[in-house]
Amino acid sequence: MSWMERVKKNVFPVSNEKYNIRKALEEWIYEGNMFDVEVAEETCELCDQPNIRYQFEIVNSQNDNSLLIGSECITRFKISVIDEAGNKLSYEDAKKKVGKDRSRLVTEAKEKSVLNALVKLASTDNEFDIENFIKYFKERKAFTPKQLALLVWRLEKAKIDFNMSHFKLTIKRNREKEQLLELEDWKLRCIWDCLSTSQRQFVLREKNK
Repeated sequence: MSWMERVKKNVFPVSNEKYNIRKALEEWIYEGNMFDVEVAEETCELCDQPNIRYQFEIVNSQNDNSLLIGSECITRFKISVIDEAGNKLSYEDAKKKVGKDRSRLVTEAKEKSVLNALVKLASTDNEFDIENFIKYFKERKAFTPKQLALLVWRLEKAKIDFNMSHFKLTIKRNREKEQLLELEDWKLRCIWDCLSTSQRQFVLREKNK
């Protein structure tokens, strides 16, 4: 079954238009409701694409039916996108909004995974003071080099599953840059996967002087 045939199968039963797929799709709008189900095991209710983690709700403007779909289907099938003021966006602006919304979902999911790892660590490591780390992370969305090295070491020691790439490093201040360069080699290796490309280049450049 082709993409369009799957869309017809799913959209005609919940649309007022039952024969012309383009007219049926014109009934649907995306207003910004989106969800992270945390595990990529959902199916797009428009095209049947499996393994969807981030769901975007589209609503039928004529009968209030709704579908939870993947973000790509909004632009692929030219679903109307409405801004906060209720205005219909152009195709290019709609594409930008959907992309921005998805990026926000992904960022929030990464931040949540970091906080979940910290909570798990606190439950297994009585010596770990989680409150200061959580407060710092919520304010800056990243950690200092010393904080990050300590966290990674404790997480690995406690055998807690975590995604290294979700833990970000901040070196905007001079003292943070000095911290990073002063880290022992083994600590630097532990957090290397957390560093951005520019941060890695900074370390290599400074170490080679």
